[in-house]
Amino acid sequence: MTDHREYIDDIRIRRRLVDLIRIPSVTGEEDACIARLAEWLWELGVEVDHWFEGIADMLADPDYPGHEVERAWLPVVVGVVRGRKPGPTVVLTGHVDVVPPGDSKQWSRDPYSGYMDGDTIYGRGASDMKSGIVSALEAFEAFARGPRDFAGRVVFVAVPAEEDSGLGTLAAIRRGWNPDAVVVTEPTVNDGKPALVVAHAGAMSFLLEVTGLSAHASRRHLGESALDHYWAIHKALREDEKLINESEDHPLMQALELPYATNVGLVKGGEWSSSVMDRLTAEIRVGVPLNETVKQAWQRIQRVIERATKDSPWLADNPPRARLIASGFGSAETPMDHPLVGTLTEAADSVFGDTRVTAAPYGCDMSAWVRLTGASTVIYGPGDIYWAHSADERVSLEATQKVSRVLVRTVEQLLTCSPAELNLPETASAASG
Repeated sequence: MTDHREYIDDIRIRRRLVDLIRIPSVTGEEDACIARLAEWLWELGVEVDHWFEGIADMLADPDYPGHEVERAWLPVVVGVVRGRKPGPTVVLTGHVDVVPPGDSKQWSRDPYSGYMDGDTIYGRGASDMKSGIVSALEAFEAFARGPRDFAGRVVFVAVPAEEDSGLGTLAAIRRGWNPDAVVVTEPTVNDGKPALVVAHAGAMSFLLEVTGLSAHASRRHLGESALDHYWAIHKALREDEKLINESEDHPLMQALELPYATNVGLVKGGEWSSSVMDRLTAEIRVGVPLNETVKQAWQRIQRVIERATKDSPWLADNPPRARLIASGFGSAETPMDHPLVGTLTEAADSVFGDTRVTAAPYGCDMSAWVRLTGASTVIYGPGDIYWAHSADERVSLEATQKVSRVLVRTVEQLLTCSPAELNLPETASAASG
């Protein structure tokens, strides 16, 4: 097979990365960025599938993960390069949506400037994850420009809405893009070079409402403080967090300081300091372990809340109400002895040196590819997680260029495998529930 790395163009990588950073694509506003990628794919002369998935269809999907940003459609683009004979389907994928830049005063320059200083390119999305998108596209383009002397097909998938539960990837999967192996080019640099992430926690969020009884502050003993009653539930959630973390037996997850975090992100309650709080609402994010589906995790949390309320006469008569806000697709894992892991590790070692194989306490689109398609999936990209979502977000151009070469070498080797070798065992890709 041809060494497709000779078709990588470092200047094109720089130009495209700056170009994409300069296109604001906050979640819900990704159309222009997806359109630019579609334009580049059409220029290549490859098969292109560029469509707008109606949000109503996603709401009716049995695996709908929830979403918070209001929108009418999801723009998605897919490019395909086919080899000369049948073989596996290898997907290189990432999301184009970014989080808002926040306070512009905390930035040294315009968040969408794409400013370059030496090897560093700045801007919102530079690390998370337009550098990863550009690396994936460049690797894909190497196969589009080179000889088709391989089996199977190479597919590039760019999606929106990863920062909002992963609706874009669900749309791509429902469109029929079901691969055998997937590399998600999210940022994995945290020690100067990219790590290979083979497992990650899931997450879901829910709204909790606790009812109290109002009274004058001077006679608070006659009321029922929603805050006091919430505190009993809060302590129970913390105890559950401790239990699921202590129960984890995956070595890479055990190595993380806190694999599965429960976090209270927003609390609202009360109307006046002189009144006992009669209602409290809290938005809470809960980690989902590798051995649980989202459905099982939600049932676990409901049991925790029930146990926390049974010893309180007030809560027994006025039970808290909890409802899911967003469920995502849960946790995901590709076994460390899988061919995808070994192949990418070997390719990365040849470019960066010794590659660390690790796990992550946060989720991403990997879980949808694993749980909904059964495809072996890993996360490997040039962005530095330290700079993701931060002011003065940045990325190394050299790392972006090098990751493209790692991806090309990885895909070349994966295309010599059979689909059966690359798919995950059924137990590893159980439905998210």
